[in-house]
Amino acid sequence: MAADSETEDRINRICRQMEEFAFCSQTFHQSLKGGSADYIGLTGIANNQAYTKATSTFGYVEELLRSVSDPTLKNALIVCENAYKVVKDAFGEGIQSFVQRDYKGMLNAERIAPRAQASCTSIFSTTPPPKQNPLSQINREMRILIAMAIVSGSSIG
Repeated sequence: MAADSETEDRINRICRQMEEFAFCSQTFHQSLKGGSADYIGLTGIANNQAYTKATSTFGYVEELLRSVSDPTLKNALIVCENAYKVVKDAFGEGIQSFVQRDYKGMLNAERIAPRAQASCTSIFSTTPPPKQNPLSQINREMRILIAMAIVSGSSIG
């Protein structure tokens, strides 16, 4: 959806701070209702997208765990399962605070998400022998969504 110029400026201000501008901008534009949003509206979009992605990824990791026999890969996926549970719970709590207009509480809840999510990336490079990370694309998108939520939330007046 096309955004008005003020909303476009806000989206650009947030997305310029992301590792991939296009993914960030596309995510906001796809969820924008009515072409206009302040930082509260953009934070709502980012929170919902992050929570949805964390929840679906948690389920996907559980599915992978059921089908994997390699013990090294299984251990790495357990790290990811734990990581995505933390991210999902952090955004669940953050969204509850957001709905109550407790933006500081929201940010406090969500601030643990980047480190938790990063453990699912690093486990694949630190466990010998290095394994192909079946979640590399998902991890990249999740990392951006978390950053979008925190940056937009930090921009609320």
